[in-house]
Amino acid sequence: MENQALISVIIPVYNVESYLRECVESVINQTYENLEIILVDDGSTDSSGEICDEYLDKDSRITVIHQKNGGLSAARNAGLDACEGDYVYFLDSDDYIDSNALSSLIDIAEKEKSDIVFFDAVSFADTDDFEVKQNYIRKNKYNTGSGKAVFAEMTKNKEFHSAVPLLLLKKSFLTAKGLRFKEGILFEDMVFTYQALSLAKTVSQCTQALYHRRYRKDSIMTSAKNQKHFSSCVEVYRLNADFTINPDSVQESFVCRCAFNVFNVYENLNKADKKACKYELAEFKKEIRTRNAHGNKALKMRCRGKIFWVIYKIIEKVFK
Repeated sequence: MENQALISVIIPVYNVESYLRECVESVINQTYENLEIILVDDGSTDSSGEICDEYLDKDSRITVIHQKNGGLSAARNAGLDACEGDYVYFLDSDDYIDSNALSSLIDIAEKEKSDIVFFDAVSFADTDDFEVKQNYIRKNKYNTGSGKAVFAEMTKNKEFHSAVPLLLLKKSFLTAKGLRFKEGILFEDMVFTYQALSLAKTVSQCTQALYHRRYRKDSIMTSAKNQKHFSSCVEVYRLNADFTINPDSVQESFVCRCAFNVFNVYENLNKADKKACKYELAEFKKEIRTRNAHGNKALKMRCRGKIFWVIYKIIEKVFK
């Protein structure tokens, strides 16, 4: 293993005692063995922290960090600060990967000299009483190229997925570009992945579905939206809008998508949360207008109010 690249696998852990062993075992049993495995216990209140410590005696490649709860981004950043690998891989602790996943990804990364290698996932529910769509299988193949070019193609094909666990990342690239996770918000992947792709010199695809993504009823993805969801969407929009300097049409379109997400989340809030977020929504609309709605007519109409938006959609449908 002396000449093999070291992969740092960072697993943020928070109250996942039912799933954690399956996740960690999927990494321990990788066919690619030159790994450092960093378990970041983000203030778990169940037995997750103890399970992490159990693995210290089972595998010398494992390091455990215990910290006060700071959220997913804080846990990922803690792992990033501690890791020493040539490549970094972030795995969610309620999911797992195929045994050949890291071997397949590193082969491509080394051959193509990639800053990022992206791949697919199979989704599944942890109970039988709700159905999950397979949203993470790409039908198209993408040539190795600049991050901007690959992002543009994926966006065109409606196959861009922001999930960070579907990326293998070169550590020197992350360091050079100062890429970290925004702490204190939800949907941080929408910022990190977009900005990473925009900055990457070389991005490659692995066409295999190597990741198994679990959907839980109590997860962020499936839970009812609240004030924090709304405020996080506003922050995601601002971060990506501020980042997008001298944007092309694809980037502007993505920033507009982030803006529309804000409105969509607001519409799904309950009455009390809508009232609490009313001022923030008004300020958000002002901000959109100062940016000339990124030249997007639909976004301009959406900022004018729901009635104008409904009329716009009717007219658009009639004359389409």
